Amino acid sequence: MEAPPDAVVDALLTSARALVGMAIQTVAEGPMPVTVAQHRVLLLLDESGGLSVTDVATRLGVDQSNASRHCTRLDELGLVDRREAPADRRSVELRLSPAGRRQVRAVREARRRWARAVLTRLDSDEIGPLVASLATFAAAADSVHPDSPAPLL
Repeated sequence: MEAPPDAVVDALLTSARALVGMAIQTVAEGPMPVTVAQHRVLLLLDESGGLSVTDVATRLGVDQSNASRHCTRLDELGLVDRREAPADRRSVELRLSPAGRRQVRAVREARRRWARAVLTRLDSDEIGPLVASLATFAAAADSVHPDSPAPLL
């Protein structure tokens, strides 16, 4: 395959900047004040159901002490519950608390509102091709590093 023209790469990077900006800004829309890194932990727990701090560190690509600090802060905020792990009673499993689920839901809804606001600025005949292009792009992006989990924002 030929390398894409610079204009396509530039358009992609400009769109990515807008999406990352939205992801960062909307973290503040939750009921509790969390950082982007802490929100990533909440998303990971929401997606997985429950993990150890070691698993959180591995999946986010950070060291264990960093993950532990984030998890401790989320526990202090009441957004995660620490429980004895079913498979190993010496280990602790982290799960979203009801407040943590509300936090994730609030940020997700803020992101959906943002997306709707952007999409209302497009002509209706632009939506179908955009959806198809985004789906194609997402599949191609997933195939670049198929064994790596998608980054969570």
